Amino acid sequence: MGKIDLKSGFVNLVGIPNSGKSTLINKLVGRKISIVSHKVQTTRFCIRGICNYDLSSKLKSQIIFVDTPGIFWPKRRLEKAMVTAAWSELNFTDKVVFIHDVLKKIDNNTKVIIEKIFEKKTDVILVLNKIDLLPKEDLLKKISEIKNLYNFEETFLISAKNGSGCNKLIEYLAKKMPLHSFFYDAKTISDLPQSILASEITREKLFKNLNQELPYNLTVETEKWVINSDESINIHQTIYINKQSYKPIILGKQGQNIKRIGTLARKELENLLDCKIHLFLHIKFKKNWMDDPSKYSSVGLNYNA
Repeated sequence: MGKIDLKSGFVNLVGIPNSGKSTLINKLVGRKISIVSHKVQTTRFCIRGICNYDLSSKLKSQIIFVDTPGIFWPKRRLEKAMVTAAWSELNFTDKVVFIHDVLKKIDNNTKVIIEKIFEKKTDVILVLNKIDLLPKEDLLKKISEIKNLYNFEETFLISAKNGSGCNKLIEYLAKKMPLHSFFYDAKTISDLPQSILASEITREKLFKNLNQELPYNLTVETEKWVINSDESINIHQTIYINKQSYKPIILGKQGQNIKRIGTLARKELENLLDCKIHLFLHIKFKKNWMDDPSKYSSVGLNYNA
């Protein structure tokens, strides 16, 4: 058997909130590693997903996709830490993919963000997402508008939800990776610890089942992870809230809300981990959890950003 050459590198997925970055990384990796919600600012820290691609029998490529928090103008400490993490990742990447939802206008905020990205990286790739939701004529206008504004290295039209156009994107990026040995074992799909992924799954269910403002004022931590003799897992999680009044909202009438959220999280975790899960959820009031440095360092965020 002849020598096999290896390529490996990092690709940052950046964009404004709700552009479809998390949906895309899940599709590219082939498994859920990043939570998805229609609410903005769902992703709070950088998540790496690994995709291995055979360019030929003698050339293999590993792409490490980095799903970053959406870029916006932050106000609170947590928001500042999230956006700082997104920008700082650009310093350590081989390729940058800017994702834009074709249903949204290219407003002044978006233009400023794109221009700031070009200041850091000149070879930016454009991915236009949700093309299946826009009539062809409108899509062509959108493509023309963006191409007249910026000199992107390449443009890809995709639907992250159904996978349309994703294979072409993966192949292009696989070819562009530098010659380098693999950073991760071929079986690894993410560097995210299972305990943090479990917390994120529960947080996603809270996002999807609670009213508009509440999700931004809570966080979830996995406190205990016990593997039983029958290989089932006991997972104890704490939902931290910064106002006492949030507790009855999360609980719901006769505990119906938290029961539903727990069931949804447990079923998804069983599917992801391929074993029986016993999930125990606890709610804890901590007025200043957003000002607790440990809540930032545990997921790689800079408290002093």
